[in-house]
Amino acid sequence: MEYFALLTVATVIIVMLAAVLYRKRGDAGTLIGIGALYYWSLFGAWYIVIDKTGGFSGKNYQYLEGKLFPIALDQAYLVTLGLYAGFIILVELTLLVAIAPASNREPPQLLMRHAPILWIGLCAGLGSLLLVYDNLSAAWALNMSAYVYTRAQTDEWFTLHQVLNRVALLPPAIGLAVLAAGKNPRGLVSVGRRYTLPAYLLLLGAMGTFTFVLGNKNEVLAALVAGVLAYIGTARKPKWVRVGLVLFAGFWFLYAIDLFRAVPLAGLSEDVRERTEEASGVATFLTSSNEAYGAHFSMYGVLAGQVEPRFGYSLYALACSVIPRVLWPDRPRDIYLYYSESVGAIQNQGYSLHHATGWYLNFGYLGVALGAIVMGLVWAYCLNAHRRSAGGRLFRLFATAAPWLFAACLPPLIRAGPEGYKGFLIEGVLIPVGVLAFSCRRKQMRAQLAWHAQRGWICGGAR
Repeated sequence: MEYFALLTVATVIIVMLAAVLYRKRGDAGTLIGIGALYYWSLFGAWYIVIDKTGGFSGKNYQYLEGKLFPIALDQAYLVTLGLYAGFIILVELTLLVAIAPASNREPPQLLMRHAPILWIGLCAGLGSLLLVYDNLSAAWALNMSAYVYTRAQTDEWFTLHQVLNRVALLPPAIGLAVLAAGKNPRGLVSVGRRYTLPAYLLLLGAMGTFTFVLGNKNEVLAALVAGVLAYIGTARKPKWVRVGLVLFAGFWFLYAIDLFRAVPLAGLSEDVRERTEEASGVATFLTSSNEAYGAHFSMYGVLAGQVEPRFGYSLYALACSVIPRVLWPDRPRDIYLYYSESVGAIQNQGYSLHHATGWYLNFGYLGVALGAIVMGLVWAYCLNAHRRSAGGRLFRLFATAAPWLFAACLPPLIRAGPEGYKGFLIEGVLIPVGVLAFSCRRKQMRAQLAWHAQRGWICGGAR
């Protein structure tokens, strides 16, 4: 059948281009990013086509058809698959042209002190808790899920709550990775103390519990990806068994969040004890989660419903977004609201808008190609920043962390229109790099650095 043929050919091309990119640059984040693009674009299509052709995939996405629209194997769906495949391939081709080959040159080193990261992370976590404390109390009293209640009661402070969660997770994940990189890392040199590792574990453990109660997966996934890539990027000889164990534990935790996020808050602890044995199907979570389908639906709904593009609307929304919603509550919404209203989605519920669909709603078919090129160029800029890392301390820090941060923040960008670049720039780059900047300074000391068994990297003349 033509649908399977298209998916097969597209998958082969995407995998081959990913291999060529990795051979040219050797960046693990590039493979993770392309994998994320495929997962949120084409992965779910295999199971949809199986079901629509008389088979049975066993995947639970049918409820989305009730809330959004049913999918049929028609011309609109074939075009949808072609547009998604073309989007990924064009991103890869843009990367292939724009990125510089791998270099053996050592990046300039910065010294990282962990205390500022820990204190800022702690304050951000407490601030985030205070912003939703009343909602959590109400969810407990009403015997509702914290995830359901907090998402239904969003206000102008909810975005700040989400930003603070990222502040409390992303920089500490990178800091812990640098600490784990060992005695002779690349780029970032850890200046630790005996309390550093326990403090990181306590902070990340507390934030993990908080996000578990809230049912939030995005911040955890971003921290997991950024931390793993930071470790691979700084360690001279990464311990791959350790990387594998961390990834397994991270995906298991994401599955646990997904499994229990609808449980009423008042009975959450009891339900966790009773259903612990269910939280073992990590592979099932990755293949059956609605994450693989929500964004995938969007292009089909737009094409089948013949939704007219609103030329350049996202650019207008981006320009207006410089004014905080606290000051302008009726600020123009992003293109997602136009999408959900146009396809007749049930309101007051969250769905995903694929990045390619967002660009289509702005500029039509040409917008899909334009969006792919823009994404490829932004990605390439983050990968190539190391070539200009001889600048100031802040840019050197950005050059080191940018490839990790882009890959970590790519999933929410894939599930947003062009407006998603604002979130990436502020929440994914400026805030994490700004937090890390408080902890880093240039490696310029008269005395040589020395490794101390209990204190980590210290200045040779320090007491």
